[in-house]
Amino acid sequence: MTPGGDGFRLAEAVADVYGDLRLEPVLRRLLRHTARLTRSAAGSISLIDAAAGRYTKAAEYGAFCRLGDSFPLDEGATGRAFGSRRPVVIPEYGQLRAGHLAGADPVRRGPAAAVPIWWRGEVIAVSVTFAPAAGAFSARDVDDLEMLTQTAAGAIVRTGRFESLATALRRTGTVVTEAGAVRPVAPEVARVAADLVGGAGSGLRVGIVYRPEGVRVIVQDGTDGAAWADRPPRIAGGEVTVEKVRGWGVILRADIPYAMPAAPSPFTARESEVLEPLRQGLTYREIASRLGMSPKTVEKHVGAIMRKTGASNRTAAVVTALDNGWLGMGLGDSPHTATG
Repeated sequence: MTPGGDGFRLAEAVADVYGDLRLEPVLRRLLRHTARLTRSAAGSISLIDAAAGRYTKAAEYGAFCRLGDSFPLDEGATGRAFGSRRPVVIPEYGQLRAGHLAGADPVRRGPAAAVPIWWRGEVIAVSVTFAPAAGAFSARDVDDLEMLTQTAAGAIVRTGRFESLATALRRTGTVVTEAGAVRPVAPEVARVAADLVGGAGSGLRVGIVYRPEGVRVIVQDGTDGAAWADRPPRIAGGEVTVEKVRGWGVILRADIPYAMPAAPSPFTARESEVLEPLRQGLTYREIASRLGMSPKTVEKHVGAIMRKTGASNRTAAVVTALDNGWLGMGLGDSPHTATG
């Protein structure tokens, strides 16, 4: 199904949203396509922090909607959509309690549609669209908005999965000192560092040095009984050294690249070929024409992709493949690639 009119194509919009997986560009492109879909005058996207009971305005266009500010989850159009757990249409935004548009903003006199974005059963963001060209939101408009915004869930999750390594290690109760220009690290980097610290015991001193080529984790154990004292752990793509220093105990230095090697792809070469046009939103018939196979064969490969990713639909399968770095990895890319 292709929502909207005037040449709007959902597949092209999704491919564009996923073109640069950094949070700000993802949200800007989603807003651009939302505006094009409904020919709306303004819009905003807020990220939800349900644990803190707040949301933060993360992107906007066409209106000053207090970008960067945080609000309680029971305020504004975002609060309405979060509380309802479904799309909400507000006939006149200016009549909404605790709305955040400036009082003189003309779009306050028009309607607004707030659409929640879901991930694993939780609302992670809400997209609000103001003042469509038609003057009102039809049921079809809301359905199309929901379809479009939900396709960005995987991209939003992926861009938001990065955090300070010190933050990850401090969750284990470890005292951490940082040096250099602190930068976020991928979850797999944090897991490697946490495994190093977790395997060393208690009473540790941990230092993190952010370098251009990667992060260096220095772990000091004041005793001689560190679990890794005699058998240094291995890190894919990195290097670990262990040194016993008189009066200091055991010191481990681990150099971890910011980009860890991707997990082996579970797909056959043919499934990997199908995955790329699937990401672009092509139909089975279009994929078949591009790859020189029958639509039934394409359907069979897509079924295998969904089974191997554990996904219930095509979009979720693509998101899982993106999340694991499997797009573009074919049969010959890893010695452990499945051949089924």
